[in-house]
Amino acid sequence: MKKTNMAKAVSLALGTGTFALAGPAFAQDWMSQDFIKPYDETVTIGLGGIVNQFDTSLRLDGSGNNTSHGTDINLENNGLKKNLSSFEGALSWRFAQRHRLDLDYYTVSRSGSKSYTGDINIGGNDYPVGANVNIRNKYDLGSIDYRYSFSQSPDFEWAALIGFYGGKFTFDVNAIGAVGSASNTAAYNKSVSTTLPLPLVGLTADWYLSPQTRLGAQAMGMQAKIGDVDGHAYQLQLSGDYMLVRNMGIGAKWVYTDIAASVDKSDFNGHMGWRANSFSLYAKLIF
Repeated sequence: MKKTNMAKAVSLALGTGTFALAGPAFAQDWMSQDFIKPYDETVTIGLGGIVNQFDTSLRLDGSGNNTSHGTDINLENNGLKKNLSSFEGALSWRFAQRHRLDLDYYTVSRSGSKSYTGDINIGGNDYPVGANVNIRNKYDLGSIDYRYSFSQSPDFEWAALIGFYGGKFTFDVNAIGAVGSASNTAAYNKSVSTTLPLPLVGLTADWYLSPQTRLGAQAMGMQAKIGDVDGHAYQLQLSGDYMLVRNMGIGAKWVYTDIAASVDKSDFNGHMGWRANSFSLYAKLIF
């Protein structure tokens, strides 16, 4: 029994001693100025905040025997915030020197209302003298892509990209207004949503000004019809980051995104358009 306790004590002491010796070494390596050279990193993580400036439109058409086209509603003019900040996370895995897998994700939620004074049609309901329209909108957006680098030099790399951009777009719409006369009102209350798995092809370029400094540019997009969604996604991106110590740095990114899709579903028959200018600041971790 005593031998067993002593063995545990020795094991604990050895483990504690190893951690005590490894801890400062790890911290020293993390904080060192011996920067990871281009193409030697394995995983890159970006965590930060993103500020978006939106331009969004939504049209809900009638369904069944009522095939009337709805009114194009600009959501920002309907009281939804034009500028909004949220959290963004990104990950890049260079699993071989010329091969990278990239992931990016962020979410946005907004709501607003407006009282219209003229004719408006929503989901087949026509309000000739206007309606009060409340809309709540949520996006869960992400992209995944694979990059193959055709050219790599000590200070420049360019790659071809193929992947998917999309996510889930949800719109909760409530409208009530007069139909024919002020005493005859009609209400429309519906939650519609669609996923947008839109394929992407593109090119990326990275300039390594030093082991500390990188500038990047990216252009990608495609128009395609997948199932009941017919649309396009285009994106331009400029970025730059600076490593403060070996494994940690800071960065900034500008992204312009243009998405439009016609949707023909039982619960969502219509069209949506979404444009966003996005600017993000992030902490960068590389290993």
